Amino acid sequence: MHCCIVEWDENCVCDITDMSERRSIFILFIGLMLCISLWISLQDIQELHTEYTSYDPLELLNSVNNSTTSLNLISNTTASSEWAFKNDTTTLIDLKNFEYLINQAPCSDDFKWHGDMNTINKLPIVLVLIHSAPRNWHKRNVIRETWGYKDRRARIFFLLGAVKSTQTQIRLKQENDMFQDLIQGNFFDAYRNMTYKHTMALKWFVYNCPKLKYLIKTDDDVFVNTPAVYDLLEAGFNNENLIFCYRIEDARIKRTYRSKWRVSTKEFSGRYYPNYCPGFSIIYSSDVVLRLYKEAQQTPYFWIDDVHITGTLAQHLNLNITTLGKYYLNSIQLNDLITDKLHLSSIEPMFLFAEPNIHEEQIRALWNTVNNSYR
Repeated sequence: MHCCIVEWDENCVCDITDMSERRSIFILFIGLMLCISLWISLQDIQELHTEYTSYDPLELLNSVNNSTTSLNLISNTTASSEWAFKNDTTTLIDLKNFEYLINQAPCSDDFKWHGDMNTINKLPIVLVLIHSAPRNWHKRNVIRETWGYKDRRARIFFLLGAVKSTQTQIRLKQENDMFQDLIQGNFFDAYRNMTYKHTMALKWFVYNCPKLKYLIKTDDDVFVNTPAVYDLLEAGFNNENLIFCYRIEDARIKRTYRSKWRVSTKEFSGRYYPNYCPGFSIIYSSDVVLRLYKEAQQTPYFWIDDVHITGTLAQHLNLNITTLGKYYLNSIQLNDLITDKLHLSSIEPMFLFAEPNIHEEQIRALWNTVNNSYR
């Protein structure tokens, strides 16, 4: 550039031209990179709900068949309910190609696994469906070894979505071969697809266990006091128009971009959600399951499943929530129980659920306390 100050010649013009061309190329490159970054970001957002909502089971099957281990997808169970929408078996809200990648036998099947001849052909009273992430094998095992024990009064299954990893799917197939307790839909298992999983729980009950009296929906980081729950339901607890949970009231909708629970006004208008149940512990009566399922199948998708199903849909149907506040074990009571500072007999009424997000060792310790009291 010094030559341009002291002398104007052809070389200087060439230098300026070359520099301008390099600067233009550099600006063009930066612009191209920004466009690519923006495109990738938009694809990531879309994957959460649009692209990943439905995962092609044939693609998954082909990829697994090319490996050393064969994955046999279990076919859909024939509907046992008298009610069904047209083509409802292959529809899940706005998904038109829904199917089960892993499925289980209906509740009407013989319970020969129980080993008691007096209980064969006797239906349970409750279906327990547990939301679980595909890779949470250890959490599922803890439940199987504690409160998810086999009882003639209940059937217990874990609900999963589809995975992209062939090896993970193989692992799930092997796990199901061992325990026969996984139900997997072909929507991608993602945070914003939880409403599909919750609706799949309602669907599975309607088509496979319509004669049972109750459905319990819970998560894989929760402790359910199953002996107390089964005793309560078997004794003739309210079995109609029942949504029984730890009711949330006047919850303000989060609009800030810093919150992972952010919801836009386009997604949900107003300032507050309707009363709803946190998904970690809900007991439905069978009639409510059917009504909520039918409503879910014809209502636009909203990704916060607790709010959508037990709030919005329940409100549409004029269903009331019965709170289980006094049947809920708080964190202080939990710690006092497992450290012997509190005796189980002093809790009145007996708790049905403990708070969510408890550690596996706490689940085991709490189960030992509960199980010992029933011996």
